[in-house]
Amino acid sequence: MKSFEITGLSTAQAHNYLLHAIAPRPIALVSTVDKEGKVNLSPFSFYNLFSTNPPVCIFSPSRRVRDNTIKHTLENVQEVAECVINIVDHNIVYKVNQASAEYPKGVNEFKEAGLTELASLHIRPPRVAESPVQLECIVKQIISLGDGPGAGNLVLAEIKTIHFKDGLLDENGKPIQRNFDHVARLGGDWYCRVTSESLFELPKPVNEPLNR
Repeated sequence: MKSFEITGLSTAQAHNYLLHAIAPRPIALVSTVDKEGKVNLSPFSFYNLFSTNPPVCIFSPSRRVRDNTIKHTLENVQEVAECVINIVDHNIVYKVNQASAEYPKGVNEFKEAGLTELASLHIRPPRVAESPVQLECIVKQIISLGDGPGAGNLVLAEIKTIHFKDGLLDENGKPIQRNFDHVARLGGDWYCRVTSESLFELPKPVNEPLNR
């Protein structure tokens, strides 16, 4: 087994190892606006669901490892504490990848990536019309984890409204997992797709004493 002490790695090396090892990671395609109403759209794989009461997602616009700059998404939620977390499926993953390019501030990534703006019901940032699930969120807190290259900024986003695309819920309103066609991030340029062939069910164990 090969072992590494973090203190002996550069930030770029640690970043590379961890992104390959801690995977797959769901992708939050986050739409925000600045105080002037200009729209930004960017994907983040440092992201997950952390509470359901209240329902809270956390995503992290980390400082760039290359030059320690911060991302427009972070600047926007500091100015307007609202965002939409758009779930990524295989149908839009190539456009999502295009939205990850480092465009100058003020450039609308919806247009650059060929995605469609859809007005939210209660907040200012638009939803991605092509996304299978869209979460309208209020930003409750931003926690900085450092001021050096690669440092995260935890954005605590409370979900206020959930939108599901047709075909994802059955007649009783229950999710049909096979229909979501989720995509997740791995290390480097690698992604993975959750297909019917890769899915399996594993019932929770019964909490009873084992027979001996």
